[in-house]
Amino acid sequence: MNNKVYFDHSATTPVLPEVVTEMSKCLTNGWGNPNSLYQTGRTARTLVETARAEVAADLGAKAKEMIFTGSGTEADNLAVRGIYQAYREHGNHIICFALEHPAVLETCRYLEKSGVEVT
Repeated sequence: MNNKVYFDHSATTPVLPEVVTEMSKCLTNGWGNPNSLYQTGRTARTLVETARAEVAADLGAKAKEMIFTGSGTEADNLAVRGIYQAYREHGNHIICFALEHPAVLETCRYLEKSGVEVT
């Protein structure tokens, strides 16, 4: 019996077995550059777009609304900057929790240097 409790999910999280299975397929058969024109790249592109459609369907969204990033930090950065850009016509102020993840805090600090009011 495994009694281990893991508390560092903000850094990384265990991978579900079904995800490992799907990722193994991609790493074996779809390792090409999905933006290239040759067959290996087209195979990778098909796998990426299939995954995008499946995630969108699971979330009740459109595939074009799904953005895959290389990390949680990149996703946090994109989210904070994207929300700011989308709503900046309503004001130039972001309120951020002081114990927020460093990726969010650093993005807010970056925006602050460019004139955004951050509280």
